[in-house]
Amino acid sequence: MSKRTCIITGKKLEPSLLLRFVVSPDGNLTPDIANKLPGRGAYIYPKPEYVREALKKNKLARHIGFQKILLPKEIDLFLRLIEGLLRRKFVEHIGLFRRRGIAIAGANNLKENPLLVGLLIASDASDREAKNIESLTHPNWILKGIPSEILGKAFGRKSLAFAGILGFKRAKSEFNGCSIRYSYQRWKPFIHEISCQTGIDGCINEQYKLLNKI
Repeated sequence: MSKRTCIITGKKLEPSLLLRFVVSPDGNLTPDIANKLPGRGAYIYPKPEYVREALKKNKLARHIGFQKILLPKEIDLFLRLIEGLLRRKFVEHIGLFRRRGIAIAGANNLKENPLLVGLLIASDASDREAKNIESLTHPNWILKGIPSEILGKAFGRKSLAFAGILGFKRAKSEFNGCSIRYSYQRWKPFIHEISCQTGIDGCINEQYKLLNKI
């Protein structure tokens, strides 16, 4: 897939590593997290400060015709909306691996699988235990700093300290963990934008309603 250019930094990257925005038929600015919505899109490197700059300086008008100037509180609300959507996508990606039987949870389960493809570590996990698991499982990649309640949600638990992605027979399979890594890479800079704990879908839906009333 051809690369896209961030309208703020000028960086050219794969679309899966950027945030795409489109204008909906009713004129609302919409984050296209899955890169599937129709229409012309604008791409921004996934950092809150870059999205904020694009909105404050009306950068999207030139690229996709979004002319509305948002107030600071509206921008904050929009950033929280983006965080919630990215968070949900991250959970969905892990859930897909879980349904395939190649995502496992818990330190003891991980230690029984010495050749993990990927290791996911919660932000409040024990450093000592994390190093022990790393030395036993030799993962190809590691994601750290994941909120434990979000990692747990992907496995139907209240919270979780460790999870892993098992090896897959086909080395170039879509289940090599790239989607999880890319998803986390986009979400991570927005994690501190979290503003509610009422549940992923409920929070996002309420933010959509509020944003569209502004």
